[in-house]
Amino acid sequence: MEKNSNDCNGDSEKLYRYNHEAECEKAIADFIKAIELNPNEASTYIKRGVAHQAKGEYDRAVSDFTMTIEFGDNSAYLDRGSAYAAKGENDKAIADFTRIIDMSPDACAAYWCRGEVYVRIREYEKAIADYNKPIEMNPNNDLAYRNRGIAYIDMGQYDRGIADLNHAVKLNPDDDNIYQRGWNYTRMGKYEEAVLDFTTFIKMQPDNPDGYYSRGWAYIDKEEYDSAIADFNKLVEVNPNSTEAYTSRGQTCISTDQCEMAVIDFTRAINLGDIYGHYYRGLAYAKLKKKHEALADFEKFLRLSQDPELIDELKNEIEKLYP
Repeated sequence: MEKNSNDCNGDSEKLYRYNHEAECEKAIADFIKAIELNPNEASTYIKRGVAHQAKGEYDRAVSDFTMTIEFGDNSAYLDRGSAYAAKGENDKAIADFTRIIDMSPDACAAYWCRGEVYVRIREYEKAIADYNKPIEMNPNNDLAYRNRGIAYIDMGQYDRGIADLNHAVKLNPDDDNIYQRGWNYTRMGKYEEAVLDFTTFIKMQPDNPDGYYSRGWAYIDKEEYDSAIADFNKLVEVNPNSTEAYTSRGQTCISTDQCEMAVIDFTRAINLGDIYGHYYRGLAYAKLKKKHEALADFEKFLRLSQDPELIDELKNEIEKLYP
């Protein structure tokens, strides 16, 4: 379909950038005006759909992408498939990505997106088959190796998974690849290797809280609690409003019998809106033999939480307080 070369289309090209500048509301309003001026320009619908999707308005995004398809722009199947995937409508997403592949067997992005959906629904062999395609098309595609490696690890094929992740890092030793390898080392119980990768990540991104959080938990798994607390201290410094920083440091304090300090951290997390702070503060109070305070926190958590696993654990803790 040929692009309309009038000013309206030129404006919509400019306005499309609002999506990347977090100005989606303004962008959508401008696209609506553009559509009023030229309702037959398919590209404006697809751009408005992208803005809707960026806002999490997936039904509206699907509607705009469908309109684009009806205008004859089949490339919008990829966008609509992504919107369906974001909605959790996996079958529809797979169908749209498959349409793209049927029309264009070299459509790398469609294999990529369909592979991600297959991972989500735990059809790992199909996901790996889809990730193979981008690698065949471009053997230097580090992201395809990384995603395939994670899929292998999800399947329990750790040697293959780490081999792919190592190859991704070899092709492109950037922060994302190194972090993902570290995270998957953690999943495999290889905490020393994980610490090394997270340390490299922190050197590359010293202000990114993810590195301190993940390395801190790797240290906990290694039972190196002082190092873990040092990382969570840094996490608080980098992001003082992170509830994860306080709950993580608090849990470490419980493990080292510093329960009074743990109570302080969990209280901070609660004040920042973390309902799980009540659960963990209750555990700290229970270890301090403060049954009344522990029970109050446990009861508050029961009223607020919808987490069935923690609720079952909580009932056990209450039974310990009142055998």
